[in-house]
Amino acid sequence: MRDRGPVRDDGEQTCWVSGADFSRYAEADLDRWRQVIGQRVQPVDPRWGSGRVESVSWGSCCEHVPATVQIKIRFDGDWAVVFCSESWSRHHLKICVPQEVEHVIETCLDPSRSPEEQAECLVRHSATLRERHDREVLDRVAQRRQRNTETSS
Repeated sequence: MRDRGPVRDDGEQTCWVSGADFSRYAEADLDRWRQVIGQRVQPVDPRWGSGRVESVSWGSCCEHVPATVQIKIRFDGDWAVVFCSESWSRHHLKICVPQEVEHVIETCLDPSRSPEEQAECLVRHSATLRERHDREVLDRVAQRRQRNTETSS
């Protein structure tokens, strides 16, 4: 079992997982990276202090560099750094994740599973995250339409 992390604003308990385990889980999947927006991170270099994932996006630092997942971390002292998903684990020892993500990491990345089974488990999880995200977007659109209808009546 992993170390318990702080309780989020919504009351959900979080868990600390290693940066390497999280990177294996998230890979270059934007939906998986979105699960840690607002979560605490502990960098490898203690001089940086702790940080919080501020945003996750898909993009590139410049035109000739291929696009990738970019993770913006705001550190204590109010300074921010953007990391690409490929290098993230080299700079972070551990990260707080929701319990659901901790469970998926333990289940999908179980060493007793073959690499193919691990990949299939992560693909199913990503599909679930995408469906949830799409539902949330559709719900927000419906709520906006409802508010617009009420205010125009």
